[in-house]
Amino acid sequence: MWSIIGVALACGCIFVALYWWSEGAVEASEAILLTVIFGGLIIGVFSAHCAWQFLLAFVPLAAGLAYGIYSWKLGSWRTYYKKRCAEYESAIRADPRNLAAREFLADALYSLGQLDRAVDELQAAVDLGAGMECHYKLGKWSKERYLRDTTNPVCRWCETENNPGTRKCSKCGADLPYDTAFTRWLMGGKWATARYWLLAIAGLAIASVSWLALPAKVAYIPFVCYGFALAGWALISSARS
Repeated sequence: MWSIIGVALACGCIFVALYWWSEGAVEASEAILLTVIFGGLIIGVFSAHCAWQFLLAFVPLAAGLAYGIYSWKLGSWRTYYKKRCAEYESAIRADPRNLAAREFLADALYSLGQLDRAVDELQAAVDLGAGMECHYKLGKWSKERYLRDTTNPVCRWCETENNPGTRKCSKCGADLPYDTAFTRWLMGGKWATARYWLLAIAGLAIASVSWLALPAKVAYIPFVCYGFALAGWALISSARS
């Protein structure tokens, strides 16, 4: 009976993840991870036969609720800006020389994290004769895009770009963050917090399932690997800060 309830709630989790994905609150890959991890944990909670099995499934599930609340709030916020973007785009289609609509559209796109489109819209407004504020904002966002895309280390204090492999800023002498392609994916961008939660919950869930399914002699190995992964993340974070 409890297993059936767990399956029903897991199906509800699938629909919630699909709704967040359709609203743009999470990416498709994150929606899949949410469905697999949270759905499995819900089934595990209602299928537990003893207290420690219940805790192994319940603890990561409870931790994931914080991410669920975060995604729900983010989804509402993104929906608001998407509606504003649709209104500004309609105004631009009606009057392509509507500079105010283009500037507001660029601001909304920037708030959504779409820096490339925001720069393009602002560039169009500047080309049509926008004022000094748009010129200043365009220069600032263009520099932000360049610093985002460059693979060279950038000083967090004076924003000076340095040569690859440099550990000290050539202008102010501050320590430069250690950066690789993996760390840029893991710790950069708008979805960094979501990736932290998903990776942490996925690791804990895998370790918990291994503890339930594997013999006692090897069940501790996933927990040791999980501990090493957390230690490595802490080292990477300290090196970049």
